[in-house]
Amino acid sequence: MTYQGILDRARKFERQGRAGEAAAAYAEAAEAMEARGDLAPAVAARARCARALAAAGKTGEAQRLLDTLDRGAASMPAAVRAGLDAQAAHVMAAAGRTGEAARRAWAAMSAFWALHDAKRADAAGVHAARLIVKDAGPREALRPLRELMAQMPPGGDGHRQVAKLLADAERRPDRDHDVLITDPGSAAWGRLAAALAVGAHLAVGNGVAWNTLNHDDPGGDRDLLERDWGITDHASWREQMDGLLEARNSDPAIQMVLDRRGRGTDQGAWRAAIVAWCRERDVAEQTVHEVVEMSGLILRYESRFRADGLLPPDGRVESVYGYDFGRAVNMARWGLNAGYCDAEEAEKCVLTAGQRANQVYTSWGAFSAGYVLGRMLRFDDGEFGEWYERSVAGHRVLAEEPESPWRRMAWG
Repeated sequence: MTYQGILDRARKFERQGRAGEAAAAYAEAAEAMEARGDLAPAVAARARCARALAAAGKTGEAQRLLDTLDRGAASMPAAVRAGLDAQAAHVMAAAGRTGEAARRAWAAMSAFWALHDAKRADAAGVHAARLIVKDAGPREALRPLRELMAQMPPGGDGHRQVAKLLADAERRPDRDHDVLITDPGSAAWGRLAAALAVGAHLAVGNGVAWNTLNHDDPGGDRDLLERDWGITDHASWREQMDGLLEARNSDPAIQMVLDRRGRGTDQGAWRAAIVAWCRERDVAEQTVHEVVEMSGLILRYESRFRADGLLPPDGRVESVYGYDFGRAVNMARWGLNAGYCDAEEAEKCVLTAGQRANQVYTSWGAFSAGYVLGRMLRFDDGEFGEWYERSVAGHRVLAEEPESPWRRMAWG
C-alpha cells in the first residue's frame, strides 16, 4: 500500500474515533515517507500521529514525539512548521497545557495567513480563541480575543466564530451588569424608545432595562442621587438635569479643544490653534499647558478607539456632549423612581436629550464614541483600565447584539 493509502486509512480511523489505530497508521505512513526521503510530509504525518496519541490518552508519549519534532522544525518549510504548530496545540490542550496550546494555535493561524491558506488559518484561529477562553476565563479573555480577531479578515467564517466567542465572553451569565435587557412590557421602538436608547450605555452597564423609565429600587436611586450628585429633592434634581441637557456637566475645556481641530489638521497645527485661542483670552500658562496636553490624550484615546472598533479607521470624535445627553436619560429614570419628578417631566427630559444628541451626532457609532471619550476623560485619565474595558464592552453589546436598539432603530 502506498503511503497515501495509509494516510487515507489513518484519517478514516480518526473520523471513526479510533485514535489509537489512527496513531499507528500515521506512524506507518511517516516511516514509508522517511524511507523515500520525503522528510517534510513525514514530519506532518508524525505531528498527526502525536495528536492521535493524545486523543487516545497517551499524552506523555505524544508530548515526547512533539518535542522531537520541534527540535528539527527550524529546517522545515513554513507550511510544515505551521502544521506542526496546529497539531501541537491539540496535544498540549489534551495534556492540560492550555495556555501553551493557545499560543501554538495562534502561531499556526498567523503562519497559515502568511501562506494564504485561509481555511486552515480560520480553523487555527477559532481553536486559539476557544483555548484562550478556557485558559483565562471570560473576563481575562476579552483583550486577547479582541487582539486575535483583529488579525482575522472580517467577513470570514473564522472571524464570525471568534466574534461570537467574544460576545459570549462579554455577556457572561455570571454577572448582572454589562448586559442588554429589554423590558417586554415597554415599547422597543418609536420616538421615546429611540431617545431612551441614547441612555443605553448606562442601562447596559447597570444591568437595567434600557427601554423603560420604571424599575423597582426607589430607595437605591435616592441613595445614588444623594451620594453621587448631591440631589435630595426636585429642585436639586432639576438643576443637575438642566446642566446635563445643556451639556454643561462635563469639563468645557474638552469641547473647546475638540473645536479647535479643523478637518485634516495635524497635531502641531491643532496645538497651535489651542494656544492661540487661549492667548486671545489671557488664559493662565498652566491651564494652556493642560489643555494642550489634553489634545494628546484625546489622540491616544481615538487611536485605541479605532483599534477596538469604536471608531472607523479614519474616524475621530467631534463632540463629547453625548456623555451629558446619555446621562440625562438616566437622570430622568433615577429622578422618576426617587420621586423627584413625575412621568411626564421625566419623558420630556428624555425626549429632549434624544433630540439634542441627534443634532450633534450623525450615527449611533459617532454618539457612542463621543459618550465614551467624555467618560474616559473624567474617570480613566489615560489608564485604559476597568472604566475603559467596561465602556468598550457596553459599546460592543449595543453595536453588535441583534436585539440592540442601535441595530433595530435608525439614528435620528
